[in-house]
Amino acid sequence: MNYYTPRSPEDFQKALAKGKEAEKTFIDRIALMGGSASSLGTIPANNDKTPRFSRPHPTNENGFAYSVSPDVLFTLPNQPKGSASLAQIKVKKHYSEPNKYIYVNLDEKEMHRMNEAASFYNVLFVINIPELEGYSEQGFHDWMWLNVDDLNEDKTPLIKRMLGGKKTYQLPLDLFKPLTELTERTVQ
Repeated sequence: MNYYTPRSPEDFQKALAKGKEAEKTFIDRIALMGGSASSLGTIPANNDKTPRFSRPHPTNENGFAYSVSPDVLFTLPNQPKGSASLAQIKVKKHYSEPNKYIYVNLDEKEMHRMNEAASFYNVLFVINIPELEGYSEQGFHDWMWLNVDDLNEDKTPLIKRMLGGKKTYQLPLDLFKPLTELTERTVQ
């Protein structure tokens, strides 16, 4: 099955707007949990409009490089000051195959960007699946998260597929926890 269809520029802009709205909703939910959240932006005096963070880079002549930044920086109550996490927020569709698990797709490039950030920060992958709103009694939630460190192939067997010419991972929804459990996690 091929779940990938190329997007028109108009569809891309609509998806971008949905993503920005999801980021705002996530920020608001963090505040309702007693925490604080900030949207991450671009680097001043850098012509690239993509949010970036700097990191050491041993082979770059400057000694540092820029990588794509996750979307949101946030803190939660009952954690030490300065103990902040980053979140990559995505609006997703869920898929299922007969007699198999329910999953979301994550392209390999996005996984690589999150892993790059996770080598310096505690990074969560937060998904919003709007069509699952109201199905929590069946174990489904419209807002869920997982720690990017848990996507390490040593911890979690990952299923990789080619969709529309892109290397893509299928992430079972049972890897994710409801957003309401975010305050119960421990930060290391």
